[in-house]
Amino acid sequence: SFLQYAHDLRQQRGRSDFDYRHRLGINYTWEPPLGKGRARLAEGPAGYILGNWRISGLTAMRSGRPFTIFHSGNNSAVGVPGGLANALADCLSDGTLPTGQRHPDRWFNTSSYAAPPAPRVLGTCGRNTLDGPGLVNFDFSLSRTFPYFGEGRSLEFRWETFNLFNTPQFGQPEGNRNSGAFGVISRLAGDPRVMQFALKFYY
Repeated sequence: SFLQYAHDLRQQRGRSDFDYRHRLGINYTWEPPLGKGRARLAEGPAGYILGNWRISGLTAMRSGRPFTIFHSGNNSAVGVPGGLANALADCLSDGTLPTGQRHPDRWFNTSSYAAPPAPRVLGTCGRNTLDGPGLVNFDFSLSRTFPYFGEGRSLEFRWETFNLFNTPQFGQPEGNRNSGAFGVISRLAGDPRVMQFALKFYY
């Protein structure tokens, strides 16, 4: 983001754009001790069907990324020679809504922000004072190795699912006070559920 007033850098003090306050990542892999070369069911039909499977996955959870409230109508008035600037809006109160009241059509209280009254063009809002949506994502993988092709050779089957529970991954809300979509989330930060299958031969 470009600062609205180059002679007062203190206005730009605030959280970094990539400041995720909370983040949790979990990786896991489990190989049941069944099948050829394993402790149980090393032989027989049951071992052939149930053996040599592997379950793995990745779970990611994080809080939202911060964003700033702008008023683009004053951008030209606060522009600096040879560069650009983003004019801030005026903050009348804390626009954070309770968790139960946030939804994509109204992520924060838009009435808490206003355009700076003329002739003033410099807004009073701080930098990155609001948080966007958080993220919860589960990736899952089920694979099996078929060690039936001689020494040093095997075939691996993989079924991978990304965003296993098809959880909506919302992007940042519109933070421009001068936009008709102010406070609305109109884009996604991640894909819906995607599956893929693969075969890999090792030799």
